[in-house]
Amino acid sequence: MAKSDKTIKQLQAEIDTDLSKFIKRYVVELKATTPIRTGRARNGWVNTWDGKKLGNGGKINVAKNNVPYIGVLDTGSSKQAPRGIVQPALKQTRKK
Repeated sequence: MAKSDKTIKQLQAEIDTDLSKFIKRYVVELKATTPIRTGRARNGWVNTWDGKKLGNGGKINVAKNNVPYIGVLDTGSSKQAPRGIVQPALKQTRKK
């Protein structure tokens, strides 16, 4: 294996590790930012990133929430999250 190939593989491994950690923190922040009444919306967040989509030039799906009203909560309809959920969680994750 050429030195450059080894370096590229090491770099890809580091990026994968860093991205995986970032996404895990992001899902934690999504849960923390989600208003809680019954806990259904907060518990609905799941990490969906499989580590295989990086580099294809498309969107990377990293989290989802199938609770039907999550979109309404993300518009800032709750006093607990007047700025929504997704953007504040991303902003908080980027700070860490």
